[in-house]
Amino acid sequence: MSLFCYNRGCQKSFTLSNDPSIDDIACQYHPGLPYFHDAYKIWSCCQKKSHDFSTFLSIPGCTRGAHLATKPEEPAPTRPIEQEQVTTPKPSVPRQEMSKPQASNIQRPSMDEPLIPMKLTIAPSLQAALEKVSSTTKSDTNQNEQNNDEIKPDTPCKHATCGARYTTVEQEQATPCRFHPGVPIFHEGMKYWSCCQKKTTDFESFTAQPGCTEGEHLWRAESRLSTDEDDLEMLKKSCRCDFHQQGSSVVLSIYAKMPRPAQTQVELNAGRLRVNTQFGTDAQTKRFFNEWELFGLVDVNQSTVELLQTKIEICLKKAEALSWPRLDRPLQLS
Repeated sequence: MSLFCYNRGCQKSFTLSNDPSIDDIACQYHPGLPYFHDAYKIWSCCQKKSHDFSTFLSIPGCTRGAHLATKPEEPAPTRPIEQEQVTTPKPSVPRQEMSKPQASNIQRPSMDEPLIPMKLTIAPSLQAALEKVSSTTKSDTNQNEQNNDEIKPDTPCKHATCGARYTTVEQEQATPCRFHPGVPIFHEGMKYWSCCQKKTTDFESFTAQPGCTEGEHLWRAESRLSTDEDDLEMLKKSCRCDFHQQGSSVVLSIYAKMPRPAQTQVELNAGRLRVNTQFGTDAQTKRFFNEWELFGLVDVNQSTVELLQTKIEICLKKAEALSWPRLDRPLQLS
């Protein structure tokens, strides 16, 4: 009866001859296992290898022995011996309850108590920038004084989308100025002017929109305060403010670029802060004004004010070791 040999590298049909001298050396096979490394197929017993799988299977066996008629069990994959994990109990940490903010033991000053003007420390970078702006402004002022009464021909109108150019006084009076008094807005792919709300997605169509207001031409750029002096809400929003805490201090940053020391007043008492400043270049000066009733009480003598090139930094020394969840005190309802 014909049998099948399961030896690796042989795998042929055979018939036993019952002659040990023949049967014991009838099979030529590989006793080792095949493995694959760097695109090579290799026999572990004789290290013969090949890139091609068919050539690898046709490599003759390196050992002679008897055929194997029964299918051997596949060797179980070796697994690394897992070390027993020794779990050490974590030390129990007692739960600490967050203490509620304690009530202030210091008397809060009345609203009528006067504010103390703070000493201003000017950073060297701000001083150098102000001197540079001052020298540039003087040269520009001298040039503007020479040409103040004269409008050069072909000067464009400063109004948005007007496009007219100055020729003569007669032409200026004969040609009205049609312009947009608002500002351009770009939102979700739409382009429009805040004054008339005519929306379009095409930029060329947006720039070609005729003005919605008619008036006189503006041949000279206006130099003026860009903030309404009478609107306190606008003055509070003229620049961004934020604060953070550093241990026993609260640091308030007012992002007023190029603050003017001569036009800056910072006044403070134990419970109230007032800031009034002008900042920016001479061509476009803005004003900021705000007043806070502070959340906690401060030590006026140990508080400082520094004017930097990009902001005003006010360091308020806490009078009590309390955390401030906010800068100002919430409205007290009676």
